[in-house]
Amino acid sequence: MRPDDEGQHGRAARRASLPALFAVCLKIGVLSFGGGLSAWLHQEFVERHCWISEDDFASSLAISQMLPGANVVNLVVCMGEQLRGPLGAIAAAFGFLVGPFFAVIGMSALVDRVHDLAELEGVLTGVAASASGLLLVICWRGTRRAARHASGLAIVAATAIGVAVLKLPLLLVAAIIAPISVALSWRRVKSDA
Repeated sequence: MRPDDEGQHGRAARRASLPALFAVCLKIGVLSFGGGLSAWLHQEFVERHCWISEDDFASSLAISQMLPGANVVNLVVCMGEQLRGPLGAIAAAFGFLVGPFFAVIGMSALVDRVHDLAELEGVLTGVAASASGLLLVICWRGTRRAARHASGLAIVAATAIGVAVLKLPLLLVAAIIAPISVALSWRRVKSDA
């Protein structure tokens, strides 16, 4: 959404200044480790700062997962663009990536020196478990949102069954289910209008 859009989202977008976008993304980029970033971005952009709605976040997340590249970077770019246009996308992406860039260089030097330390493996295992928990939270929220309509819940169930139970490739499941999901959503939107 652009800052000049009308309605609740337009007012929320005006509060998302470029320095604020940069600072939030820098904080997440520097403090995150190992995953769960979609949940953290949701917490910051939707719950804490109220910059975008649940539906806008879900749309951005879906788009970011379809694009090539790192999903979370795509998500940051998409939300930054929604809030402040191209400059927002640049500020959000730069904030998100500049900290990890220098952290990876520093961590590489540190791990080279302490690679035999057993406690390091324990710390990394704990961080991975935390990231898994955050991912489960965002999946649960997405499923609750999809459950508002029987067709949405059916799409979630069909996707889970196709990938987790039948062990079909995700791309194949998405290629089959995405057009069905879009058609059902289009039909629901047309009937609501």
